[in-house]
Amino acid sequence: MFFGLSIPNQSVNYFKTFVFNYIAFGWKGVVKLPVLIYGNTKLYSIGKIVINCELKKGLLSIGQYDCKSQGITKFLNFGEIIIDGYVEIGGCSIIENSGKILFKGYNRVADGSCLFIRDKFVMGEQSRIGFHSLVMDSDDHFTIDINDKSVHRNTKPIIIGKYNWLASNTFIKKGVITPDYLIVASNALLIKDYSSLAPYSVIGGVPAKLLKSGVRRIYNIHTEYLLLDYFKAHVKEDKFFFGDEENLESLCKQHTSKF
Repeated sequence: MFFGLSIPNQSVNYFKTFVFNYIAFGWKGVVKLPVLIYGNTKLYSIGKIVINCELKKGLLSIGQYDCKSQGITKFLNFGEIIIDGYVEIGGCSIIENSGKILFKGYNRVADGSCLFIRDKFVMGEQSRIGFHSLVMDSDDHFTIDINDKSVHRNTKPIIIGKYNWLASNTFIKKGVITPDYLIVASNALLIKDYSSLAPYSVIGGVPAKLLKSGVRRIYNIHTEYLLLDYFKAHVKEDKFFFGDEENLESLCKQHTSKF
């Protein structure tokens, strides 16, 4: 790597990888290596890991750095994590779970993000969370009403729909439910059930509210490269139109395990 361009802790830590897979899946895990532990990842507790698909190398990767990563990755699971397909936990993220986490597949929790789960968190297929975001399904502490001395439950599940893009620095609180095909703008605060919104909505703000409709995130890397090349070659153009014969699902959907 050239000086100034290298990214530390980009390689797999095979000792931690072997230990993790053996504890989670026994010898078949050591052979298949469905979980890859990268770089400077600290494993506090592995807990229960369930994979509901064919065991393949790298179904779950934890701690791979990119240029947004700062610090170390921390993994503490006293509960259950269920994986239905490829999942990537970015470098310097914190996963602290004592409840249940369900990843539906092709999910990414980007660098520096934190999942603090006490009850339940579901992340729909092809949904992703941007860097330096926080997901927290509890208030973590209790409060008491000084008039009648009542105490309310301080946890509530978070359900993220499929094909959601939650951009960087998003704060997701307990009880949040999102519809499918939702985009959340950076620096938003999600505090309620948004499932009544139509698919292909964009929300943002503090607290988040509807900003726009009829928009979908493109995950297909081949489509992204096509668009990058087009706008680079046509510097005066601000818009590109696909033809009517192009299939929207094929243009947008992620088709490989590469994020």
